[in-house]
Amino acid sequence: MDPASRSSFDVLAADVRAQRRSALRALHVLEYALEAPAPRRHRTWLHRVTLAVDALHAALHEQLPVDATSESIGLLDEIALSHPGYIPRIRHLQEERRDLDIAVASLREHLELDSTIEIDPDNIRDRLATLTRRFREHRARETDLVYETIGRDVDEE
Repeated sequence: MDPASRSSFDVLAADVRAQRRSALRALHVLEYALEAPAPRRHRTWLHRVTLAVDALHAALHEQLPVDATSESIGLLDEIALSHPGYIPRIRHLQEERRDLDIAVASLREHLELDSTIEIDPDNIRDRLATLTRRFREHRARETDLVYETIGRDVDEE
């Protein structure tokens, strides 16, 4: 790999690390909020969870491309250009990320429903447990692909 490509990958990997740290912090805040007691503190619990879901949604949304005409290129896009054999896996990762973003948005909408509708904390915890598992699995697959292709660990500095 030539020095210019190496430098480009370094810059993009640093951006991905920052985005991943932001998403991981949001995930930790969400897990902390979910562990808080809900009985007799339902409104407080719901408020904490809603704020944490918002933070996770913002962090995930930050990782999505702005639009198809965007001039910015992400690490996965750069890898696709340099390693075309990985395009199917990259597309799958990008689709997973969009699906995660949609799932978080859906949960956020559920939390915003009319306050007269009772929200079941167990249901919210179950949905978020599934979502956090999917998120962590996605991160692992993304880390593996980046390491396989360019030899950089996006979870280290």
